[in-house]
Amino acid sequence: MGPKDIFTIASMEWGKTISMREETLFRSIVVSLDGKPVTSFTGTAISPSNRLDTCGPLDLIFIPVIYGNLDSLLAQKELVEWLYAMSQSGVIICAVCAGTFLAAQTGLLDGRTATTHWGLADQFQKCFPRVVLNKEKMIVDEGEFITAGGVTAYLDLSLYITGRFGSAELVSMLSKLLLIDPARRLQTPYKTFDYHTGHDDAAVLRAQQWLLNHSEQSTSLARLADIAGLEPRTLNRRFKKATGNTPLEYLQNLRLGKARTMLETTSNSFESITLHVGYEDVSSFRRLFTRSTGLSPSAYRKRFSIK
Repeated sequence: MGPKDIFTIASMEWGKTISMREETLFRSIVVSLDGKPVTSFTGTAISPSNRLDTCGPLDLIFIPVIYGNLDSLLAQKELVEWLYAMSQSGVIICAVCAGTFLAAQTGLLDGRTATTHWGLADQFQKCFPRVVLNKEKMIVDEGEFITAGGVTAYLDLSLYITGRFGSAELVSMLSKLLLIDPARRLQTPYKTFDYHTGHDDAAVLRAQQWLLNHSEQSTSLARLADIAGLEPRTLNRRFKKATGNTPLEYLQNLRLGKARTMLETTSNSFESITLHVGYEDVSSFRRLFTRSTGLSPSAYRKRFSIK
């Protein structure tokens, strides 16, 4: 309903203050597989205005956020075939968050670039290895396919679509009217580190636990190998298989995570934070932090500080 709200208000403003035109910019309809009411994951009842085979000519299909089990949805052959046919007829397909899985299920994203929520990236790449996933981007526009990141990225996508079919002036007006920041382009500032402890490699878990408890200390692959009871090369290989990172990459991510938390919750200088998390070269760590989050430390603190 969020996108529908935005498109409705965009149409009102388009006719009232932007162009004084009589035609409506957007006409939104809600469609379900059979036209019968559906219930969202929040328990909210939604009454569609059409079913798939009676919704008439379309210009754009907006696949909303999907919560819950994706397997049953992706197995709905009729829905997937309908999306495929609509795309082949020239309809633009848009998808938010896990909705990108449904768009990719058509096979039409193979060889194209798309995005989804950063937390779903690994699962998406396993399901759709032929899709080029850009998990850092908030929005990826491939012309006839437009995909967006996490749940609230429907805001970004709705504004983006408004700009594509309306005007930049309309987007500017809506962002002020609805208090929406139109400048979000990256997901990286929001990404948190997955500790990847849900595996059964006991030796790797020993090394991980030591890193979690001593991330501010200087260490080496040889020292971690002694803790794990493995040869260094063996630890490196098994650690990468279990966590997706080498031990030193894992340590780096732990330190970045601590620095982010301290920027959010303290007024400590970045210099003192750098030393606290285990780095000595402030300039080098500042570059690493900016590359990892897409924001400078001061910009990160300004956006996420809870003090």
